[in-house]
Amino acid sequence: MSKGSIVTLLFLVFIGYLSFSMIWSGSKYQCEICVEYKDVKSCQAVEGMEKQDTIMTGISTACAAVTNGRTESLECSQTPPVKMQCNNV
Repeated sequence: MSKGSIVTLLFLVFIGYLSFSMIWSGSKYQCEICVEYKDVKSCQAVEGMEKQDTIMTGISTACAAVTNGRTESLECSQTPPVKMQCNNV
């Protein structure tokens, strides 16, 4: 085998290992986030690797369902969630 073939084979094995480990590691947190904005309630279930990022994603997606426009979205995201339940997966 030539040097180029060996390098290519090692690179492909490395990429395969990274892909496999990322698939099997999965999400660490599963959260249900509910927000209420202008008397409209929305709940979203989200998963993620970091707890704080997962909570922020849940708030953003829940607010997107009950707001219309950037200003309302920002106002909604600043209000505390009415329900926030997170579990380790």
